[in-house]
Amino acid sequence: MYSNPPEKYLRAWLENADPVDIVIALYDKMSALLLEIIEMYEDENKEHDTKKEVELANRVSEILYYLKGTLDMKKGGEVAKGLNQFYGICITQLSRALKDKDVNLYKDLKKAIDEMRNAWAEVKKKTAKQK
Repeated sequence: MYSNPPEKYLRAWLENADPVDIVIALYDKMSALLLEIIEMYEDENKEHDTKKEVELANRVSEILYYLKGTLDMKKGGEVAKGLNQFYGICITQLSRALKDKDVNLYKDLKKAIDEMRNAWAEVKKKTAKQK
């Protein structure tokens, strides 16, 4: 079924990974995708590839919607409510950046994603110390 070695490795990792590690990996992926978009804007030697920008932005959007969809609003309380709001703001910012072709909006979004990723990494550290 999974003849592609990287796909087999990813599948095995996902089946055994700590949920916080998965969240951190998704944030890392969003950050890398946003960096790729930002670099497209900042590379003056290349013609801007709108199709590629849309593809990358769509991948970021898919991750944001996935994370938003996994929130348990009943069990998560205020934390889930705050994350739901954060993901909604990120989705809006991403849409606006794509529509307006505004690299600064992408940079602001990347900064917010990176800060939230670092917060998740702190959660990971604190929970590891408690075990």
